[in-house]
Formats: sequence, C-alpha cells, structure tokens
Amino acid sequence: MNNGREQTAYDAIVVGSGPGGVVSAALAAQRGLRVLLAEKNAKAGGKMMTVSRDGFTYDLWPRCQVPVTGNAFETVFATLGVSDELGACLDPTSTEPAIEMKYRRPGERNYRGAAFPQAMADPTPFFNLWGISAEEQERAVTLMTELAIMDKAEVDKLDAVTMHDYLSGKDISAALYGYMAFHSNASLAEPIDLVSAGEQIRILQQIMLSGGGGSYRGGFGHLSDVIAREFERHGGKLVTGARVERIIVENGRAGGVVLDGEPVRAPIVISNAGLQPTVIKLVGREHFEASYFDAIGKLVPGWGFTASRYFLNRKVTKVPMLVAYSDETWWNLERYERFCSGEIPDEVIVFATVVDNYDPEAAPPDKQCIIAGTICPPDPEVAGVGALHQRVDRMFETQWPEIWSAIEHREYAGPAQISATSRDSVLPGQGGECVGLAQIVGQCGADKPSVESPIDGLYYVGADAGATGMGTHSAALSGIMVADLITRRHRESVAAQG
Repeated sequence: MNNGREQTAYDAIVVGSGPGGVVSAALAAQRGLRVLLAEKNAKAGGKMMTVSRDGFTYDLWPRCQVPVTGNAFETVFATLGVSDELGACLDPTSTEPAIEMKYRRPGERNYRGAAFPQAMADPTPFFNLWGISAEEQERAVTLMTELAIMDKAEVDKLDAVTMHDYLSGKDISAALYGYMAFHSNASLAEPIDLVSAGEQIRILQQIMLSGGGGSYRGGFGHLSDVIAREFERHGGKLVTGARVERIIVENGRAGGVVLDGEPVRAPIVISNAGLQPTVIKLVGREHFEASYFDAIGKLVPGWGFTASRYFLNRKVTKVPMLVAYSDETWWNLERYERFCSGEIPDEVIVFATVVDNYDPEAAPPDKQCIIAGTICPPDPEVAGVGALHQRVDRMFETQWPEIWSAIEHREYAGPAQISATSRDSVLPGQGGECVGLAQIVGQCGADKPSVESPIDGLYYVGADAGATGMGTHSAALSGIMVADLITRRHRESVAAQG
C-alpha cells in the first residue's frame, strides 16, 4: 500500500519515534521542514510507551525522570508552546515521602526500611538505614558534598575513570560504596567497575540539585503523544505500523529510505533505530570506512531491565517509588558474568514505581498498579529471565507482604519484549538494552558517538549518541541537538538555492 509516499519529497525522514526521534521530528516540523516520521509500532513512543488496560494506565517498564526540573522535556514542551500539558508529578521540594528503601546489611538476615522525600536536606535517615558510625557518616557527607559541587571540567575528566576506581581513592564505608554500586545498576544499568564516573556523577548531581524520581500524568507515553500530536499539527506526517527496511545512500549522501518496500526520498535521514542497527542493518558495511564500521560493531550495549507488573485489588502504599537492595544483590562485572554463566542469585535489587501515586487517574479508585524490575543482560534470548522474575516476586513477598497479598494478577516482560518494541537485534547478545549503549569508560564524554554520521545527511538520535544523562532525558537532548543541526543545514541549502 503506497499511500502516495513514493511521490512525496520530504526535507527529512525520521526513522523511529522514541524520545529522540519524536523530539527531532516535532522541532524540525515546527521550524518549517517537511518531515516524515516512520514508526514500526502501532503508536509513537518506542521504549517510552504507555498502555491503558482494564482501567490502568502504566509505562511498560519501571521508569523515572532525572532531573525532575530543568530536563529536556521542559525545553521541548516550552518550545512547542504546550508547557501546560507537561503534567509533571511530584514536587521535588516536598517533604512528603517519595521513596521507600529497603536495605540489608552484611551479616544481617533482615532488611531495614526507611522513607525519604525527594529533597532530603538531612541524610540521617540514610545513615540509620546503613547503620554506619558517626565517623563514617562524616566521611560520607564529605564525599557527597564533593560530588555535588564538583565543576564541569572536573566531572569531564572523570569520563575516562570508572566509578569503582574513583571511589577506591576515597575513605568511605562499605555501605556507601554499596549504595553507589546499586545506583550504577538501577540508574544507569551498568556495573560500578565499568560505568563512567563522570557520567554517574552528572546524574547524581542532577538528583541532588534538581530532584530524581519524577514522572508524568498519563505516564511517559503522554509526552510522546503530545509531541507527536504537535508534530502533525505543524504539518509533519506520522506513519505507524511501517518498517524502514533500508536507508538509501547514494554517492556518500543520504537520499531517503525504503519504507515497506517503497523508496521515499529526502536529503536528510535521522535514525532513532539505534546506532548499531542503523549502521549494520539499515545502511550496511559498504557505505562506511572499515575502521568506523568495525568500531561501531565493538561498542558495548547497556544492560536490560526486566518488568514485573503487579495489579492490586486495593491501595496499599502511598509512596511513588520502592527500592530494595543489599551488598550481595548489586552487580559488578564479576557478578554479571556469573549470572550469564548460569549462576542465579538468591536475591536481586528491586526498583519499582507505583504509577497511581504519581497520577491518581492511572488506576481505578480502589486499586493500585506497581511496575517493578531488576537488571538483566540485554540479550533477547538470555536464559534466566524467568528466574529473575521469581526473585522479584520473592522480594515483594518478603519485604512488602501487604502488597503481595493484594495482587490480583501479574504480567512479566524482559529484553525480548524490549527488542520487539524498540531496536532490532543485529549482533549476538544485543537488542534488549533498556536504554542504549552502555554509559561506560570509552563510550562517554569525548568518546560518546556523535549525532552526525560519516555519511552526509545521516544523523543519529537517542541515548546512543551525542548527549549525557539518564535514559529519556538523554535521548530527548539528542533530539534537540539534531533538530538544531538539520534546521541550520536546511536553511543554508534553501539560501544556496535561492
């Protein structure tokens, strides 16, 4: 079915409508470019997708916004003139509990619990949770103050240093190191001994200074829906259920795409399909220098994240975010490799969002919905994901028995479902990463892949290229960057022709 696409010339074609794709498409259309946005799924959003079923509205994966204020979506919504539709939930200055954390100390059988507001001026509840001495508390305050006030130049220098190596030079408690290891897993889906210290510190600074754990009324998919609507309002064409089979490259320049078997022409192509799927599958080795193609193939994917969706027959908790970990449950590279070799841990870290405590309309008045998960490999075919779901279940059964007793039905998903709804798996063990490329040493800062490809007119958007920070924020930032680049390019082309 051609829908007349092959006869239509566009200024730009965007492949995929994850946050980077939909942002770049909407901003470009607002600035007057003729843009086609092609999405293989039935609706826009990519990994940032929200569904509505049986009276519940929920994100497919546990997700939170960092930073809460000053994030990329605030910029995009303001630029599009729809700031009043952003629908941000939670006030980062509120003193109400926003996070309930469970932690088990080494040598102890039981987990301790504490609840914190988003803006926690007094770290005493954390210290009590960890059970550390007054001297260890003082050293912890010293480190956290150092991180909070570290200037950009110093942070940038740490892009080439792992968080493990950075902390190894500090006199801190094992409990604080364990928290940093947990944070590297839960916030960046990386092991502490590979994650870039610079990247993790940037995110910690954003949490400390601008809040963490935010969400939106209607879920993150609400953001995709509004931006996609504005894209169409400004003349953009959104085609869903349509797969881009190939990016056309002629004489070293992007020339459009092959969409469901039909060529569609444009001098600019923006790919939100993932850096490696774009280079390896959509373009192909023959259009790149061997050194570039091989380097892209060696980039390391981030980890995946499972999803355990719990639908409750009554309201149980008033806290928006639930977290549980111990010093045995966070993964470094060694623990990760042990899992990959078939060694299933007895316990796992748990990160969960209670969607109706962000948005009261996300569940029926007398019910509740919790989206929980834990880290896992990005391989869509990895063994052991079912066992991880069982471990998450067990953590809820033992640590939140009041929640467990209220569950009326459950859903489970993992890296296979991530790959099916977002990026294709084009290399062994990849495709189900919950964000994109790993934010590790060698892939951050100056080593982060550029949004501009070596092919004239081909750009990448998403968390794989250009920007820094956590998931959706990073992806949307890349979309802003690319929209600026192609707008300038388009205007220069028009001026040259006229």
